[in-house]
Amino acid sequence: MTKDLFRKEAIRHRTRALFGDVILAAPLSTWVITILLMVIVVGLIGFSLFASIMIDGESVPIWLWALGKTA
Repeated sequence: MTKDLFRKEAIRHRTRALFGDVILAAPLSTWVITILLMVIVVGLIGFSLFASIMIDGESVPIWLWALGKTA
């Protein structure tokens, strides 16, 4: 009875499957993000400990400069 209500083309269109494969994009796992953030933090700490700038011809460590303890 319901097939008489609709055209054959409409029924065929409604029942056909989409072409192609379904791919679910998975987000990065939390441990990968955590490791990347730890690498960035360790890099920033290492930079602040070992880097220095020149102020008035004198080399001053960045961590002293950041604390405002330049003489």
